[in-house]
Amino acid sequence: MVELLDRSPRADGGEPLPELTGDSAKGSEMMVTHNHLPRLAEADFIVWDQETDEVAKGPRFEEIRPLLELIDSHAGELPEEWI
Repeated sequence: MVELLDRSPRADGGEPLPELTGDSAKGSEMMVTHNHLPRLAEADFIVWDQETDEVAKGPRFEEIRPLLELIDSHAGELPEEWI
């Protein structure tokens, strides 16, 4: 979701989800799609179009902006799987 910090949602719904690569990509993709995205959407932090896999800022996105900015500014210090 850190990617949404620098992007404004497009008028047609949002930004496509980034492609996941590497050995853990399949497990990561399943975790994001089946766990994280539904929870973030339910909390109104994001708007997620499941058919197109597009994500946009939700009505409550600004509430989590400080946390995402902190994570983004310390990305090099955090474990890769946290980002």
